[in-house]
Amino acid sequence: GKYKVISFFAKRARGLMARYAIEKKLATVKKLEGFDAEGYRFEPKVSGPDRLVFRRKQAS
Repeated sequence: GKYKVISFFAKRARGLMARYAIEKKLATVKKLEGFDAEGYRFEPKVSGPDRLVFRRKQAS
């Protein structure tokens, strides 16, 4: 299927990612690629130099 951005999940993911960056004391954006909370994972094939894409499987 096709991926869609669902604002509720996007907002939650941003918060989780911010927490990850703070707790890990990340100094570079590149290190965000290790973010994997709540099933999210980095998708390098659809990401670009100015846009990191993270996806998660749809909840059943």
